[in-house]
This record gives sequence, C-alpha cells and structure tokens, in this order.
Amino acid sequence: MRAELSLSLFPFLNSFLTMEKTGSGFYIIDAFSLRQASKKPFHLEQRFLRSTKNNGLEEAEVKREALLEARRQKLNRKFLAVQKAVKEVQARKESQRLLFLQQLQVAELKRNNQIEQRRAASKELVERAKIVARQNILRYEAQQERLRDALEDRLRQSHARRLHMLTQPKSRILITGTTAARDGADRRQKKRSKQQHQHQHQLADRKPQQGKKEEQACEVTRKRKPSWQALLSAFHKLGLPSSSMPETWLQFNHLVRLLRNKRVIQVTSKILNVVLNVTDKDGRKRSRVLLSAYMMTMCPREVFQDVRGHQEQQLLSAAKDLLKRFELIVQTQEDQLGSSTKLAFEQCWNGYYALFESWKSKDMQQLVANMSAYCIELIRLKQTLGKQGEDDGVSEQLDQQILQVKERVREVGGQSALDRLAEAEHALIQSSVSQEQSTDGPSSVPPSPTPRPERTKSQDELPSISAEQLNRLLGGYAPVSGITNQQLAHEIIIDPDFKLQRQDRDAKTLEQHVRNIATQAFFDSIEDDIKNGCPEKSLPMVLNDVRERLLGLVRSGSSLHTQISEAMDTALIEQEAKQKVFDLGRMLHYVIQVMRQICAPVRDRAIETIGQMDNNVHQLRAILEMLDEMALDLGNFRLRSLRPHLIPIAVEYERSKFAEALGKGEVGLAKARAWLQKAKQRLADVANERNPENVPTHTGPTAEAVFEEAFISILTSAEIVSPTWCPETMLLDVDRMVRYQNETQSVTIVAALVMLAKNFGHVGDLNQLASKLFVMLEDGATTIDNLALEIERSVRVTDEQRRPIIRAMVDKTISHSDTVYSLLMRRVGSVIRSQLSTAKFATREVLASYGLECVRKPLEQLCVRVMILGRHHLQVYSPWYTDIIAQE
Repeated sequence: MRAELSLSLFPFLNSFLTMEKTGSGFYIIDAFSLRQASKKPFHLEQRFLRSTKNNGLEEAEVKREALLEARRQKLNRKFLAVQKAVKEVQARKESQRLLFLQQLQVAELKRNNQIEQRRAASKELVERAKIVARQNILRYEAQQERLRDALEDRLRQSHARRLHMLTQPKSRILITGTTAARDGADRRQKKRSKQQHQHQHQLADRKPQQGKKEEQACEVTRKRKPSWQALLSAFHKLGLPSSSMPETWLQFNHLVRLLRNKRVIQVTSKILNVVLNVTDKDGRKRSRVLLSAYMMTMCPREVFQDVRGHQEQQLLSAAKDLLKRFELIVQTQEDQLGSSTKLAFEQCWNGYYALFESWKSKDMQQLVANMSAYCIELIRLKQTLGKQGEDDGVSEQLDQQILQVKERVREVGGQSALDRLAEAEHALIQSSVSQEQSTDGPSSVPPSPTPRPERTKSQDELPSISAEQLNRLLGGYAPVSGITNQQLAHEIIIDPDFKLQRQDRDAKTLEQHVRNIATQAFFDSIEDDIKNGCPEKSLPMVLNDVRERLLGLVRSGSSLHTQISEAMDTALIEQEAKQKVFDLGRMLHYVIQVMRQICAPVRDRAIETIGQMDNNVHQLRAILEMLDEMALDLGNFRLRSLRPHLIPIAVEYERSKFAEALGKGEVGLAKARAWLQKAKQRLADVANERNPENVPTHTGPTAEAVFEEAFISILTSAEIVSPTWCPETMLLDVDRMVRYQNETQSVTIVAALVMLAKNFGHVGDLNQLASKLFVMLEDGATTIDNLALEIERSVRVTDEQRRPIIRAMVDKTISHSDTVYSLLMRRVGSVIRSQLSTAKFATREVLASYGLECVRKPLEQLCVRVMILGRHHLQVYSPWYTDIIAQE
C-alpha cells in the first residue's frame, strides 16, 4: 500500500518509514512494515482491563483496612502500657510522698515532744523559783515581824521608864543624874584600866604553842553557841526541797551538788546537835546521814540498786518519816520545842540510823565486790595483751589503775577485802599458767574493750542472780538494741557472739536519707548560731548531751564521774555562752582527753583523728558519733560478762516469760499444736509403711522424736519462715530460722551442682568447686547463667551443643521440685536430725554415701548451731510440747 504525503510530514515519518521521493515532489511510503498481528477486540480488552482493576482495588482496600486495624490495635496496646506505667510511677511517687510525709510527721512529733519536755522543765524551774521566792518572802516577813516585835518591846520599855521617871521628884532626878554620871565616869575609868591590865597580862603569858591557840579558839567557838532562831533562819536560807512538796524536788545531780555544800552540812549538824542534845565530834557524819534521806526520798532509782527490795523499802519508809519529823522541827519555834517533840524525833532517828548502817554495810560489800571484779578484769586484760601491751605502754597504765583500785578496796573494805582480792589474783595467774601449758599456742583475743580469757575451773562457781535482777539488768540494754528483755536474753544464750549493732548510716533508705538531712541541718544551724554570735541557742543542749553520754560510760560515784560533772556544768556553760565568753575549743579538747582515758584501744586512732580536726562543729559531730560507738562497746562487754550468770537460769527465765504471756492471752498455742500434730502424723505414716502387716505395737513416737521431726521440717521447707505461720514458740527465732533455712538450701544446692559436675566428667578438686559455688550463692546478684558458666568451666566444655544441656540441667537441679534436689534435701535433714538427737556429727563414710562429702565443713557448722537452738527450745517449751504430743 502506498500513499502520498506532504513535505511537512517528512521529519516525523523519516524516522519510522521507508520513503522514496517522486518527480512531482511527493514521497512514496512503504506501509508494509506497519502491519501488526491482530489483538482482541477493543471492547473486550477494555472490559477485561476494567474488571481486573476493580478486583485489585478491592483487595488493596481490604489490605489497607487490615493494616490500619493492626496498627490501631498496636497503638492501643502501647497506649494502655504507657498509661499503666504512668499510673505505676504515680502510685510509687504517691507512696514515697506519703512515706516522706509520715517521716515528717514523726519528726514533727518528736520535735513537739522535745519542745514539750523543755517547756515542762522550764515550767518546773519557774515553779521552783516561785516557791523559793515565796519562801524568801515568808522568811523576810517573819524577820520583819520579829524586828517589829522587838521594836515594840523597846518602845514599851521606854514608855514604862518614862512613866516611872514622871513619878519621881525633880530634885531626886537631878541628884540621881549627877551620881549616875559620876558613877558612869568611874565605871569607864575602871574598864579602861582593867583592859590595860589584861593586855599586859596576855603579853606576859603569850606562848608560841599552836596547839594552845587552837584549843582557845575551839573554846571560844564552843562558847559562842548560836540561838535556835538563828539556826532556823540559816536553815531556811539553804533552799532545801521539802519532802511533802514534790514540786520542789530537784534532779539527782543538782540535789547532790546542793547536799554536798559545806554550809548545808554545818547548819544541819548544829540543828541535830540541839535536837538530839549531843556535842560530840560526829555531827558532820550525822548530818550526812540525815541529808542522805533527801536523796533516798527524791531519787530512789539513782540511790538503790533494787528499789523494790525489802530492805530498801524499809529504809525508804524510815527516811520519809524522818524527813517529816525533821521538817516539823525546823518549823517549830524555840518556846514550842518541847521534850516530847525531841523524844519522838530521836526515836525516829535511831530507827532510820540502824537501817541506814545495815544498808550501807551491804552496799559497801557490793561496792567492794564490784571493785574486785573490775581489778580482776584489768589483770586479765594485762595478761591477754602480754608483750604487746608492754611495747605500747598500755601495761604501765594498767598497773597504775590496778594499784589505784587495790588502794580503794583497802580503804573501803579493809585489809580482809584486799587479802581476798590477792587470793583471787593468785588463782587467776595459776589458772592462766596451767592453761598456757595445756594449749599449743596463744588463745585468740575476743573483740571486746576488755578481753576475757577462756573459762577455767576457778570460774565455774559463779554467783547466781535472780530472775528479777536479770530482768532489771537486761532492761538497761533493751532500749539500745530495740528488742525485749526476753529476746535479748534469748540472743545472748543462743549466739555467744551476739553484739549490739549500730544502725547502718550508709543504708540507702528513705528514712536514713531523711535522718541524714535532718542531722546535717541540725549541725548547720549550730554552726550558723556560732557564726552569728548566739551560741546559747543550741550549744548548751548539745554539750549537755555529750556530758550525759560521758557520765554513762564511767562508774557512778568515781572521781572521774565527779570530775566530768563539775567540768561540764550545763548552767555555767549556758551563762558563759550568753556572755560570749565560752571557749568551745577548750571544752572539746577536754572531752577528747576524757574519751582517750575511757575508750577501748581500738578507738585510739579514731579519737586522735577527731582531735586533729579544725572545724569545731565537725569535731562535735564526730565526738557524738564516737560516743555512740563507745556506748556499744561498753554494752557488748557487759552483755558478754552477763552471759555466764544468765546460763543457769536462762531456761526458767524464758519459760516463765512465755507462761506469763500465755496467761495474759498475748500468745496462743494453736499454730504450735498444728505444727506438732502434723509431725506426729508423718511419723505415724512412716511407721505404718514399715509395718504393712499391721502388727500391734505398744510404743509410739516419743516427744523428742516428734519435736525433731517438726523442727527439721521447718528447715527443709520450701516456704520461707514467716511469723504468719511459724509456731508461737519459735517467734523469737524467725530471723534465725530464715538464715538456717537459707544455709540448708545452699548446702543442698552446692551438693546437687557438684554431683551434676561430677556426672558431666569433672576431674578436678570438688572441694574447691564447692567453695566457689558457696561464694557465688552468697552474692545476691548471682544468676542461673553464672552457675551454669562455672559448671561449664569446671568440666571444660568444648562442644557448643552441650552448653544448652548443662544450662537446662542446672536450672532443673536448683528447682525445689527436682528429684535430685529433693533427695539431697532429705539427706541433709537426716544429718541434722542425727546431730540434734545424738549431739554427734555424721562420719565421713555416711557423708560420702549421701553425696555430701564436699559440703562437710559448712554442714557441720550448721548442725552445731541448729543443735544449740533445738535443744534450748526443747528445754524451755517441753511442758507444753509434751501436753500437745500426748493429746490424741
């Protein structure tokens, strides 16, 4: 097919077609190349295309909706998770805020209590000042009344003389006056001549002997006897409190300072001499005995060791009666002081004096015993230190203290007490020598401010103490430790190494954080007060706290106790602080010197560091913290000294305490009954399994066997011991049982892992592997992966396919439901039960057959501790255990 096209289409067609130009100017195009194969009809193709397009859009729409729905659900889940996390964070913040508010409320309550106490003390001082002022006013009014009466008497006498003169004639008055004047001149002349004669006689007879002068002075003093009215006036000026008015009573330190005043002793002695009609030289002694009645009446707890004792109660009652009689006498005028009043006072005085001397002799014996025990402790300490003490210079100080104590024992108890102390010292030296010869090496020094050697035969017979005395002794340490007397005594018996622990100041808890902030703020305020020139706001209170703590570390009545009380007078410190003349550095230097004298040698370096501080406030804070440590040292030493006295009566003491709580309904026996009945049933089931033919037996499980089964069941239980299900008799040992339970599980886990490593081909030292596993289990951050890696390293795994197997086996072995773990736990319980019943540890052959040879040492230590606890429990609570087990 050919066609003729215009020249205008040439550029376009030249690229697609074959063209030939004609002579007329047209092109001839070959259209054969434009031929193509036929396709589908146009309408069908358009229809098919339209149908396929519609189906693709629908599928895309469906996929889009599905994708959007999935995204929508995912976003919804994320939104819910975020919302939950936000709520948890808000709840945690709210709980922290509530806890912080609670701490602030507690701090505010303590602050209010302290303010209230100071307000009460201030009120007491104000009331005391009012009473003293009222007494002064009454004395002043009485004195003015006496002066007024004396003046009126003189006026009446003058008026009587005037009336008498008016009745005389004037001539006689003149003559009498002239004669009287002349007689008066003669008398004056005779008096002057007599004085000159006496002066010349004294100059002639004067001798240098001092003894004669003293006798003359004493004679003159005896001649000058004060009147009863002057004695009463001087006594009322002393400001002594009244036994019938408790609001006038003083604190112990202030009362002692007042009663030791020489003026008080002198005036009281003169009054007693007049009332008792005596003139011997024992007046001051009687005065001190009488003034002791004030201390007994107003501060009985500080004076008596046992306020509720029979002898102490008698003496206290006699002291109160004596003070009533004495106060009645000092309020009586001389003309009303009859013989009956003096006789009644004398009878009361004789009864009180006899009781006082009896109590004093008993107290003196106790004082001698305490000083002797203290001297023995010093000798023991010197022997324990040995050559090390001589090198450090401590032995010389100990020798000086020992000599001082011996001198004091001789002064108080006489030569007989000193001889008894020498015998005890000789016995101690002999026992120490025999002990050194019987041992291979030196004994270890226990960590204590006053080390105590091992118990010897000479110490077996210790003086017993009553439960009441023990309760009073333990009461001094219970507030420090935060536990009850019964729990404290229980801890001392069960744990020989028990110590009073100080709260961890570095613990990262909210309470400790708040306490640290409050402490820092307190000392910052003290530093600000010192810088601002007003140290009287807070410094006297803090130094009084330091003073009380120092006094608590020394023996009451000692010279050091008196020295501290006088050197750190709170009233004087407050006055000097107000006048801006108080030297804080000098006072802190004195405190550090005292601390060096009374501290344990282990604290010397820390105290030396405190003394080298430049900032006084930082030094004061360090002193308070060190005093806390020293108080704990002293408390722990006294608790260790108390343990030998506590052992003989520990069972009866705990049994009586539990019976008392049981009688009051504070505790019950429901949980203990269920606990023992379950153990009894388990033993019966085991007996039935061993007796399939049901042969009748007349003996059942003993109470000891039932208790051992029940006790071991707690240790081997998979449930953590808690007060909610623990028997009532075990409540004091919940924490200890948790530790023993953890140790039992650790021993079982290590034994199981060692057995697993042995099965995987471990050829090294199994004991070394067990030691490493124990260390890893003690670390709270150890995971199953860490244990699996240690097993892999010990068996030297080279095949990577075995690692997952070892990991799975370790995980299975540690689980409480694993057969190997359960078997080893029963074997561990059997070993502990054998120790509890026979007091003997299993042999190596038995441990090897049980697969426990590698854990022998920690298992033996655990068995000993469990045996001590179990046997003590059985002794204390055996009456109740026996009754419960006997019930069908």
